[in-house]
Amino acid sequence: EAEGNGDRTRVLALFTVAGQAGAFVGPLLGALLLAVDFRTACLAGAGVFVLVLAGHAWLLPQHIPGRARVRFGGGARLLLRNRRFLALCCAYGAYLLAYNQLYLALPAEVERAAGSQAPLAWLFALSSLLVVGAQLPVTRWAGERLAPRRSMVAGLGLIAAGFAAVALARPAGWTGVGGLAPAAGFVVLLTLGQMLVAPVARAWVPDLAEDGRLGLYTGALSSVSGLIVLAGSSVTGLLLDTGLDTGVSAAVPWLVLAAVPLAAVVLLPRRE
Repeated sequence: EAEGNGDRTRVLALFTVAGQAGAFVGPLLGALLLAVDFRTACLAGAGVFVLVLAGHAWLLPQHIPGRARVRFGGGARLLLRNRRFLALCCAYGAYLLAYNQLYLALPAEVERAAGSQAPLAWLFALSSLLVVGAQLPVTRWAGERLAPRRSMVAGLGLIAAGFAAVALARPAGWTGVGGLAPAAGFVVLLTLGQMLVAPVARAWVPDLAEDGRLGLYTGALSSVSGLIVLAGSSVTGLLLDTGLDTGVSAAVPWLVLAAVPLAAVVLLPRRE
């Protein structure tokens, strides 16, 4: 961004695309390596991480020219007093809790509709391909039309709509190919919401961080939101195991989950 190569939201969107491309290609390569043997697959995976470590050591600067060094102590205390940043952490954590239902609630719904989790791989591939193909255009479109906070609100609304779509269909108890349609709609809406939320949220952090402490604040965003996901996933698991799987009551877990991204909207700090 400082060198004029694009704003930080676009850079972070590109980072998301690269991650999803890896998530799509990685399992395919892993399956090919497993055809050789398990040891080869493990060694190849370890080799990839060694290359990533070497790349970080070689490419990342130890110090950014022109930026004054800051003292180590005191940063955490200031961070804990930064209410707007902590509000963003809580909102981002609620978003991640909702997004992680791709790996918790979605498999349960796919198994109910199809009798197995075999279609799950295709839905994961759909999500990855959507991000790879549409993330940058969506980021560009949103950047031209929506303020950052409104972009996040719109994305969280799409995620809530994805949960609501499954909730509306669950009482009917559809199975087979038709029964997978709500799950596919959920994946599409969840992924579109992710495209609007994730890059903007991370691009917001430098505006809230103290000078010279961007790394601390970026790490805190991941740590706080991770703790929220850890605690929330336990509650979500209990919710999905309540046995509410017939009639109108089958919609209840999904309606509760739809409230999670809506809560994130309330938690979002106002931009100054």
